[in-house]
Amino acid sequence: MRKVQMVTDRELEILKILWVRGKASVREVQEDLNKGAGPVAYSTVQTLLNIMEDKKGLVRHVVEGRTFIYIPKKSSDRTIRELTKRFVDRVFDGALDRVMVALLDSKPPTAAEFDRLRAMIDQAQREASTRVEPAEESAEGV
Repeated sequence: MRKVQMVTDRELEILKILWVRGKASVREVQEDLNKGAGPVAYSTVQTLLNIMEDKKGLVRHVVEGRTFIYIPKKSSDRTIRELTKRFVDRVFDGALDRVMVALLDSKPPTAAEFDRLRAMIDQAQREASTRVEPAEESAEGV
């Protein structure tokens, strides 16, 4: 399995378009980019999609008539999870507490966001405490 690559801002914009559409031609991606991100040449979009397919494994294509139709290889949730893990490992050496401090420093949460964060942390803690680690399983079985 190919290790997930970091993506550029433009590649992420393209992925978002593909996730919303499900699949799209180079022309459709170009049109959507031009609506939101400013003018981008057809050849630039084509080159980016080729890189995203051949080098990064983010998309694949099928041929409909003479048109290449690009499809994201993974869901947005899975891709974001993998990119986030890679980012946390590379930038913060996997330290979640340092990630949280950096996030809270970059944009102070509202009271409602704090409540949602607390609820998510509580849920994650409950789920973690119900998981049995492989080492614990073998120790119990002895």
